[in-house]
Amino acid sequence: MKKVRVFVDVYYFKAALSGIKTYIHEFNQASIKYGSQDIEYLFSHDLEKSENNQIFINSKNRLIRWLFHFNYFIWKQIILPLKLLYFKADYLICPDYIAPILTFKTKKIIVIHDSLFWDYPKNYSSLWRKYFLFLLELGINNKTKIVTTSNYSKTNLKDKLKTTTTINYIYQSSEKPQIFNKKTLSSLRLPKSYILHIGSFEERKDLLTLVKAFSDLKKNQSNKNLKLILAGAVIVNGNKKVYNKIKSFIDNNNLDSDVIFPFFISNEDLSIYYKNALVYVFPSIDEGFGIPIIESFSYSTPVVCSNIPVFKEIGNDAVVYFEKGNFISLSEKIQELINSKELREKFVAKGEVQLKNFSRKKFIEGFENIIYNWDEK
Repeated sequence: MKKVRVFVDVYYFKAALSGIKTYIHEFNQASIKYGSQDIEYLFSHDLEKSENNQIFINSKNRLIRWLFHFNYFIWKQIILPLKLLYFKADYLICPDYIAPILTFKTKKIIVIHDSLFWDYPKNYSSLWRKYFLFLLELGINNKTKIVTTSNYSKTNLKDKLKTTTTINYIYQSSEKPQIFNKKTLSSLRLPKSYILHIGSFEERKDLLTLVKAFSDLKKNQSNKNLKLILAGAVIVNGNKKVYNKIKSFIDNNNLDSDVIFPFFISNEDLSIYYKNALVYVFPSIDEGFGIPIIESFSYSTPVVCSNIPVFKEIGNDAVVYFEKGNFISLSEKIQELINSKELREKFVAKGEVQLKNFSRKKFIEGFENIIYNWDEK
């Protein structure tokens, strides 16, 4: 019996920040370990080689960013269609919003992670945003299925996309990397007691609310040794205005020695940051999914999140919620967890149960169900 050929476009992996990068990595690992024996997965690029090519990731140089987008367009609209023809692919999966206009006989599955391009136009260059959305919508036709990351995102996208194309949601996975790491807290110079956040410095992440909550916590003498670690790309789309705003608050409130910016964290070190955090805090005002929630679950770290709908969908009763944008509410919730080891253990146990909904097996099965039932509405 001839296998179904699924071509997975991972070109964007070389330029992706944490969200899409993690998604592509998880899909790759899920297909290897749990993919159907009746499906042959063909990946456009070697992820390990792309991982080592850091030149395009969130570059400060506008020319480099333009060069990548030019190459990206050529890849998507010219080279990729020819690859599909050469490999006689039955299906194409594009995990990065954009699919080629021409795919010959190949059916397309496009992953549109969220509706942020529509909801937050000010976060993007006006011309680039229009160009990106034009390409996105142009890639959707009667041979297309759309996948998103949560029911919340599915509902939002139905309102934004001018298409009758089916939208499915598939929860992505997060599994502990099987990496033997000899590093310790001391070798990484990590404090003994710290609050953790990992993610790019964007307005919607609302990191200033977290920093204000931390400042409030530091007024309590029992928290004198407590630190805050803000990891992730401080330069987003060529600017660092969010970082500058946060740094200004830190300087004005004498928090310089208490807030740590490790910037990029390797996969090898990520587990140490998560495992040893007292609490993980996710203060965003909007997200399409929220991978750090399930990463925290996998490393037995209690989580505090803003009370936005998507976090309640992903976290259920396994996380502590605070009122979105309210630093006093956030400070109080963090303090409750700091004060009670029993409470932290309770939420860690709930997290382990909730994590079962986000396995690699379920992740890949979601895509394979779409392939096997393509003609069903």
